[in-house]
Amino acid sequence: MPYNYRDWANNHVWLHKQPLFLWQMALSLKIVGINEVAVRLPSALLGTLFLWPVYRLGRLAASPSVGYYLAVLFAFAYYQLELTTGWQSVDHADVVFGVYVGASLWAYAEHRHSKAWAWAAAVGVFAGSALLCKWLPGLVVYAVWAGDALLNPVRRQWAEGRRWLCALALTALVALPWQVYTHYRFPRESAFETQYAAQHFTHVLEGHDQPWHFYFGHNLWYQYHWVIVLAGAGLVVLGWRRVPDGRRRPLLWSGALLFVFFSVAATKMPSYTYVVAPCMLFLAAVAWAEGVAWLRLTTGRAAPLLEGVALLVVVAVDLRPTALLQHHTQRFASPAASQKREAKAQWAAAYRALDRTVPVGYVVVNVPSHGASEAMFYSRRPVYVDWPSAAEYRFLRQQGLHVAAFAPRQKPQPDYLRKEDILLLPDPTQLTPLLVKMK
Repeated sequence: MPYNYRDWANNHVWLHKQPLFLWQMALSLKIVGINEVAVRLPSALLGTLFLWPVYRLGRLAASPSVGYYLAVLFAFAYYQLELTTGWQSVDHADVVFGVYVGASLWAYAEHRHSKAWAWAAAVGVFAGSALLCKWLPGLVVYAVWAGDALLNPVRRQWAEGRRWLCALALTALVALPWQVYTHYRFPRESAFETQYAAQHFTHVLEGHDQPWHFYFGHNLWYQYHWVIVLAGAGLVVLGWRRVPDGRRRPLLWSGALLFVFFSVAATKMPSYTYVVAPCMLFLAAVAWAEGVAWLRLTTGRAAPLLEGVALLVVVAVDLRPTALLQHHTQRFASPAASQKREAKAQWAAAYRALDRTVPVGYVVVNVPSHGASEAMFYSRRPVYVDWPSAAEYRFLRQQGLHVAAFAPRQKPQPDYLRKEDILLLPDPTQLTPLLVKMK
């Protein structure tokens, strides 16, 4: 059917986000098969592989022990796991974006340490990949690199500028071909989405209105919970134990720049600032390492036992197992969450059955909001969210296509569809569990 290119949630040519995380999903689906695990696998793999760069970031910015504790905190971070499972909104796009931004900062830290051209090239590739996930905030590494070089007289030289420019050229080589292709291949959709993306900065879109301090208050607690107390202590430790070489500068600056950027933007969503997780958890790791050093200095033989207790407490605070159980198990979920999960499972069962229950040549309509993509993931039938208009229905019939519709819910079935022979499908949430299982 004809589509509204301004409706990003139900569009046909989907340019609402940059494509790299979707390409990774597509490759996983091609290799593993069409299933839910394959969709989540790239985020899980990237999050796991990212632990080494996270360790190196902590080590290069502070010490081996800080690198170790930073990797532990990231491995068990509650919000990272919720994004990876898809429970938290914007999920896989933000996981992949965070990994590539963090990888670009890691490559810069290695370049800063070794002066090797290979690491400068890695900055370019990783920053280009970040651009292909969430566009301009992926360039934060270049702001950090430029500021770091300007403040360091030893590095304020043309050789450093050449590396910076070469890395930026590689970033352009990675990211720009897709922008050029979509501009010429889909000019209408590309122009609209470019304008719409810019409006996130100046306009409150889709009801995502929050005060300017949203990311520094409630959202910070929501993402990190009691770990934020450790991070605050780590900030105090860094102020107390200053280092002259500025090796902490890139990681801390990147976090500050991204926090300010997203706070100034008019449209705010909870996951936008989680890209700074390596910076926030670095501060917590600094406090943890300082606490362990104090235990070893003051408690003698009891230090290993106390370190083990501290490890269990910090991991439990970081992981928040009760919240994970509430969100991912039926037993611990609230009644409202349990009902919602059951409805999702019932609709998924109905979508899986579409190829059996709906003949070829039918278009399926009247699925719940955002349900069209889910239905087409599980089946080979074209699926639309709403009832077709009279003109759209005539258009389908002219093409020799028929309509299959799920039973009316909020919106009644239009009169012009009652006059024709359509295949009416039952609302799966109104079926008994036994019938859903049989389907």
